[in-house]
Amino acid sequence: MSTVASPPTDTLSRLAQRAHRIRHNAITMAEVQGQGYIAQALGIADVLAVAYLHAMNVRPQEPQWEARDRFLLSVGHYAIAHYAALAEAGYFPREELVTYGCDDSRLPMSGMMSYTPGAEMSGGSIGLGLPMAVGMGLGLKRKQSASFVYTLMGDGELAEGPTWEAATSASAFKLDNIIAIVDVNGVQADGPSTVIMPTEPLVQKFEAFGFYTQRVNGNDLPAVLRAFDNARSHDKPVPRIIICDTKMGKGVDFLEAREKNHFIRLDPPEWQRAFSALNAQGSAA
Repeated sequence: MSTVASPPTDTLSRLAQRAHRIRHNAITMAEVQGQGYIAQALGIADVLAVAYLHAMNVRPQEPQWEARDRFLLSVGHYAIAHYAALAEAGYFPREELVTYGCDDSRLPMSGMMSYTPGAEMSGGSIGLGLPMAVGMGLGLKRKQSASFVYTLMGDGELAEGPTWEAATSASAFKLDNIIAIVDVNGVQADGPSTVIMPTEPLVQKFEAFGFYTQRVNGNDLPAVLRAFDNARSHDKPVPRIIICDTKMGKGVDFLEAREKNHFIRLDPPEWQRAFSALNAQGSAA
């Protein structure tokens, strides 16, 4: 197994700034509707910053570039986080974020590939990202393409059977062009993931399915960056997965402390409080 060197300080500083802006973008969108899956967006921002602004080979001004890496948002309700990252990466102007969830917007509340530049699948029903990644991975292999297929899943959706069927297939077909990501934040719509349908131990399970498996703190930028680089450079013909433990509401203290934060509604004055808390966190970083 090959591993990469520690990332340079200037790279980490740049990515920290971009992750901060992704969080800011997400709060901007949520304020438009007064509610949303904002805690997940804040928690996954570091991972998305590394994916879009470091690891992935993409051309934001040419979203359908044939040689691009693909990113499948399996957790469709994370669309607010995805749009925040796409805007930061340059797929569309940041000014468009304020149309989130509005009529005729290119940014619907659940991800839809027919609307949004850079979106590669339509979300809604969970558990479909890894199966779609297997299909795309096979297609790219037959084209002799060097592109990777990334898919972001939530820990709750690992209770879905198609995920594990796809894991079996990805390993059987030696799809080393798949890099799956799991956001383990411990929360799903009906309650704690560990209670509703426990799926641990994830590392041992995915290793048993033949994946090159890494588990990191998803809010530790150096660890996330190394994990992505290791996944891309791994020299065995096997699919790869990065399990990321994240903090819901990361960067906004009063949202981190909320007991119920799967879907958040805030009163108008609280949005400014959220911006202030995020900016204070960014200044301290």
